[in-house]
Amino acid sequence: MSYIPTIGLMSGTSVDGIDLSLVLSNGLKLKRTGINSITPYRIETKNLIEAFLKNPKRLLKNEGDLQRINGLITVDHANAVKKILKENKILPKLVGFHGQTVLHDPKNKSTFQLGDGVLLSKLLKIDVVCDFRSIDIEKGGQGAPIAPIYHKSIIEDLNLDLPSVVINIGGIANLTYWDGNNILGFDTGPGNNLMDNFMQINFKRTFDENGSMAKLGKADFNLIKTFLNEKYFNKYPPKSLDRLDLFSNVSFNRISKLKDIDAMATFCHLTALSIRNSFKFLPKKPLFSIIVGGGQNNKFLVSLLKKYLSTKTFTSNELFIPGDFIESELIAFLSVRKFYNLPSSFPNTTGVREDTVLGKRVMF
Repeated sequence: MSYIPTIGLMSGTSVDGIDLSLVLSNGLKLKRTGINSITPYRIETKNLIEAFLKNPKRLLKNEGDLQRINGLITVDHANAVKKILKENKILPKLVGFHGQTVLHDPKNKSTFQLGDGVLLSKLLKIDVVCDFRSIDIEKGGQGAPIAPIYHKSIIEDLNLDLPSVVINIGGIANLTYWDGNNILGFDTGPGNNLMDNFMQINFKRTFDENGSMAKLGKADFNLIKTFLNEKYFNKYPPKSLDRLDLFSNVSFNRISKLKDIDAMATFCHLTALSIRNSFKFLPKKPLFSIIVGGGQNNKFLVSLLKKYLSTKTFTSNELFIPGDFIESELIAFLSVRKFYNLPSSFPNTTGVREDTVLGKRVMF
């Protein structure tokens, strides 16, 4: 199978922008070109996405709002791609378009990503692979996490001693375990969502840079223990979370009422301890942990993980991997796997009944 130049597009629940990576992949391995970008959403787009996130079920029923936001998101993604194509000479054969998740309800077998793959293909005049989650749900899975097959490739490329894990800390944190025979993946709990939300409301900042606010505070470990007593954290995988599950936890409001820096410290320790808690579900004790995603830039959080996890723990940046673009690389990787009809979700990652090829290909 030949390597295909492919662009991957991803925007997480933090809504901080569109991550883009132009890579070469054959669906088994990935070669980086060094061409990556982060493009903020236009204000109009971001405001409407945030409105959807607050009340997704109601707004998804409004056909006018739905059509409008699908168009805005798609045009923003198209503009991000056009900018890269203008600056570089590599012409991609595929564009992977994840879309913007506004609802993920695995209990009711429902997940919804905003964006229009058909429109994106028309705007770019390139084949687009989109809708990565619905077929998994149709076949009995939870539609998440979809990263494990790419995380496995990263572990293999690094030639790590097995078993090893990749911990992706986005809005929600997820983990992939690979021991050479078994692949396992699931959402561990909060990533950056709770910390970012608190910073935006109480400090009028987008996020806690380097974890500087959290580092100043004193964590309430009793509230953390109560938070982690919620049944999700004691449920065996496969399992996945929606961001609203975190904010509806009985301890969330109690933590939010602490002194500002103490609340931040508590949320930061909570993220680290929920990841450590997830290790009890792994078949064997991991030897290596690789931290990827936006959370790797929170120095205080990373220091806690290195303290709490009984593994050799590294950020992707420490290993010279572009950790902020793992998810956009992932979408490119999954797109090529769709092109070659290779499965990307598995019974031990999403609970799907059988190994399943993810994505829908829109031919230009």
